[in-house]
Amino acid sequence: MIPATPDALRRPTGTNRPLNPTEDPRMDSRATEDAAANPGTIVALGASAGGLDALDRFFGAVDLPVNAAFVVIQHLAPEHETMMDKLLARHTQMPVQVAGHDMAVQTGHVYVIPPNAAMTIVGGRLKLAPRSNAGISLPINAFFDSLAQDCPDKAIGIVLSGTGSDGSLGARTLSEAGAWVMAQDPEGARFDGMPANAIATGAVDHVLSPEGLAQEVTSLCHSGLRPSSKSLRSEHVLDERDLLGSNLRTLSSLVQLNLPEYKPNTLLRRLERRLIACGIPDLHAYTAFLSSRPDEVTALRHEILIPVTAFFRDPDAFECLRDQVIVPLVEDRRDNHDDPIRVWATSCATGEEAYSIAILLLEAMENAECRAPLKFFATDVDPDYVARAGAGTFAAAQVATLPETVRERWFTRGTEGRTYTVVPRLRQSIVFSRHDLMSDAPFTNMDLITCRNMLIYLRIPAQERVMSRLSYALKADGTLFLGSSETPGRFSGDYNPVDQRSKIFRIKRRMPLLAPEATMALSSGLGRTREASWAAPDPRRGRPLVHVAQEKLCEAYAPPSILVDSARCVLHVFGRTEGLLAVRSGTPSLDLNQLLDPGLVPIVSTLMHSAIRDKKPQTASTRWALGHGDPEALTVSVVPLDDAAITVSNLLISFERSAPRARSAEPPRQIDPDQLSDMSSRHAADLERELELTRSNLNATIQELGTTNEELQASNEELMAANEELQSSNEELQSVNEELHTINAEYQAKIVEMNEINADLDSLARAAHIPLLFLDSDLRITRYTSEVLALFSLRETDIGRPITELTTNLHFEGLFDQIQRSMSEQTSLQHEVQSRDGREWMVTILPYTPTGASTVRVVISFIDLSSVLGLRDLRAVLDALPESVVVLDPDGTIVEVNSAWRDFSTRNGGSLSGTGPGIDYLEACRRAAPSDQYARRVLEGLEAILAGTRASFSQLYPCPSDGREQWFLLNATGLTKGGGVVTHYNLSDWIDPARIEHERGQN
Repeated sequence: MIPATPDALRRPTGTNRPLNPTEDPRMDSRATEDAAANPGTIVALGASAGGLDALDRFFGAVDLPVNAAFVVIQHLAPEHETMMDKLLARHTQMPVQVAGHDMAVQTGHVYVIPPNAAMTIVGGRLKLAPRSNAGISLPINAFFDSLAQDCPDKAIGIVLSGTGSDGSLGARTLSEAGAWVMAQDPEGARFDGMPANAIATGAVDHVLSPEGLAQEVTSLCHSGLRPSSKSLRSEHVLDERDLLGSNLRTLSSLVQLNLPEYKPNTLLRRLERRLIACGIPDLHAYTAFLSSRPDEVTALRHEILIPVTAFFRDPDAFECLRDQVIVPLVEDRRDNHDDPIRVWATSCATGEEAYSIAILLLEAMENAECRAPLKFFATDVDPDYVARAGAGTFAAAQVATLPETVRERWFTRGTEGRTYTVVPRLRQSIVFSRHDLMSDAPFTNMDLITCRNMLIYLRIPAQERVMSRLSYALKADGTLFLGSSETPGRFSGDYNPVDQRSKIFRIKRRMPLLAPEATMALSSGLGRTREASWAAPDPRRGRPLVHVAQEKLCEAYAPPSILVDSARCVLHVFGRTEGLLAVRSGTPSLDLNQLLDPGLVPIVSTLMHSAIRDKKPQTASTRWALGHGDPEALTVSVVPLDDAAITVSNLLISFERSAPRARSAEPPRQIDPDQLSDMSSRHAADLERELELTRSNLNATIQELGTTNEELQASNEELMAANEELQSSNEELQSVNEELHTINAEYQAKIVEMNEINADLDSLARAAHIPLLFLDSDLRITRYTSEVLALFSLRETDIGRPITELTTNLHFEGLFDQIQRSMSEQTSLQHEVQSRDGREWMVTILPYTPTGASTVRVVISFIDLSSVLGLRDLRAVLDALPESVVVLDPDGTIVEVNSAWRDFSTRNGGSLSGTGPGIDYLEACRRAAPSDQYARRVLEGLEAILAGTRASFSQLYPCPSDGREQWFLLNATGLTKGGGVVTHYNLSDWIDPARIEHERGQN
């Protein structure tokens, strides 16, 4: 890559303006240029791959004149000379030019970013800087940011087709500054990455086709920029809470969404955009408007639930999901045909991610030859999205990023190639249905649940209720797949991260019951029937009454009990435990040994050790004073809750005043104090041996870990460096790919233009009927016109054959030598030669060098001179006649004369009718007619001939010449195609002047 230095920045095509403004002697004209600037609106259009088509359509639809200046920012290769200005100039009447440094932005102009440059705007002037070589280049974000700082009150930012996310951050900056932000409809874009990412920011005010964007821009420029959503919000920010409170219930019922659970800023911003789009001043009026417009209800639902999704979105995360979750899950079920694989894709939108996961599952099941049933559920709150997902039909742009092998296997192409439909096997593997995570009951026993980019739009309490339901829906060791900005929140302790970066988590244990707050949310969903009174929330406590009743029963009849895990961590406390548990001073802890009275610690620890080792309930009796009373008989019971498992993970410890009741099919083993003492001794001896062995193992392990840690640290540093290099290389490759696509689009447009020019040249050659022969530097034939076949023996297969191997009908012995001479001297040569049929030809040999080529080529043209020579001979005959001859057109204007006419006219000062072609012969007769009867007769006769009423006319007339009076005979004859020929014969030597005078006297 060429370093981006100031000298490397190419100057705009067609201008000599230097990059450094201080070197330009014309800077004195800046005041004049500034006066011509001051555009009403600055429209910045960011585009990348596929953007040329969008830009052509946009500028083709802009109504002129428009009070705006347009700045086009594209991803361009630094070493590629841009052709964007020439390509866009074909679609607009506005001047299009490549931007120059410190160039003032003027109304009615289009400016294109030059290659190898970063462009910003400061004070209404474009500033160029060398493009940085470090990291990926984001020129659209850079210009949007500068535009937001320079003139946000008259700025419009538009994001068009392209891959990646360039323009998204800049769009957000423009929106926050109060500017208008628009994006191309992703469904109509060739590459929907850039517009989709811009829309996902929530900063886009309009999502339209390129033609729709042009109309919206034209409307805004003609009417002046209306207040943006940000300024509208500032008008209502003081009473925002009251405004939402008075209308939110109505809006929720209309759109069938639990709107109070959404973040207020996000909700208000999207409501404001609908207000602006509908031209409604406040939310009260919009609520009334919404009640009578079902189409606007749908538009608002789609505005709130933006389906920002794509096939295999975040490829790294999906790759991790496949390798770390799906493949092991399928391997585990390969031999168990009765245990289905259960998957739930929540908030599936239009289905792209659900189909992506299903493809991974089906492929993994095929590779592992797994025949376990697949139960795949995909749900969303919007029925329109569910219907679109169920149809399984997607635009070609939506599947364009998929590998060709995936498209061919899992999709069927439409008849016109504009759509792709999933194959029946893939579609039948998924059950799509409407489901609201905040109000509908969850599915259960799921192996995998995906909930991506949905929690970020909810309030914290709603996020926790949804997470509680998702946790309840998962089976033990089930997997949760979240979005890139989401975490389990306060439920993080229930999950082990599979891959923190990819947001994949595995639940530690199955939740036996839904949390009370999640159950409460079930009964408050929109459109739900009222729950039974026993499950309804207690208005004082905010919890279902059934849980309150359970607590009362435990307090009244159950012994004080403590639920702990195998590490002695307290999970839950049942009943009253005064006198048993106490929080000690210092850092609080949930370790049971830190909370129990020190006198009970040995007994409980011993029983826990035995229960974990034998996987059976253990019981011991002692005397203890509960509360402030006297000591009394106390039975301590330790019951493993998962005694059927390989290892015990949870224990229930109970303290009863009387004999314990049986809690399992096998009665607990009673232990007297002496046995308890023996157990304690054995336990202590076991612990000492285990401790000694652990110490020796620990010392060896510490040494090994020290060495391993150093090696791992060095390897980790190398891997981190390699990962950074790979990530940087990947970003650079993505940027280069976009630049190459832009170049390809420009070349494609240029090819179309060249094809049109080539077609015009071919048509011109055919219309002129001129034989043409094209040769390369080796005198090989590259192309020819059909008229050449009369001079050379050619066939279509002779393309690429040397001309020296062909026979010709021309008598031109030195043809090949003349061609070589013309090529070596770079000069055009002409020769008149004769063909074998006797025709005369003008042979022109013209060398040329195509643009960008280093070799010389030759074009040879052959012009038939036979007709030209015939005319030359006829002209020689006319000039040889002694009589004066003149040819008139139908209007009486002279078009041709012979030599005798020119000589006579010259000798007599042009007195007859001028000196040559272009003179009006009849007008000369008209001027002489009033005083000359001969001229009057000639005028009448010529008018009759030119009018076609007479075929010929003769007139004898006198004319002074050479100092004496001479007599001439005028003969005029009409031509078949109009006009006539006039001949003047000098009869002075044949006529007696005396007799003529005598006749005049008698007359």
